Amino acid sequence: MARVEQSVVVNCDPQRVMEYISNVQNHPAFIGPLKSVTNLRGDAKQKGTTWDWTFVMAGVEFAGKSETVEYVPGRQFSFRTTTGIHSTFNYRLEPAQGGSRLTIDVDYEVPKTLLAKLQTSVVERLNDAEGQAAVQNLKAILDT
Repeated sequence: MARVEQSVVVNCDPQRVMEYISNVQNHPAFIGPLKSVTNLRGDAKQKGTTWDWTFVMAGVEFAGKSETVEYVPGRQFSFRTTTGIHSTFNYRLEPAQGGSRLTIDVDYEVPKTLLAKLQTSVVERLNDAEGQAAVQNLKAILDT
């Protein structure tokens, strides 16, 4: 498994940050390679809620399904992708400097179709850069 972990402090209270992040239809606004979130079946804050997604990793498009694993208001939102690319996304919040420290932690398997084209280290570097861009995008969106 590969991993991306990025943190940023945003000038926004944790509850508002978590409300934004737990609305999975907002994810394409801050995750550049995420092309779409569709077929949301229920409230993403509820464990077991599912949705479909389309994501581009290293120039290759993947589609799959996700499922909510955990939601704690103002503190944590976790989901896993169950088809396409296997991964677990964990968004954690804690109060910091009058706002919130947001940490995004993603464990994922590099798809075999990419390994035939690129070395794992290249894919991991690309994904790490995308993780950094995602937290900076969230800071731009949520700083008040």
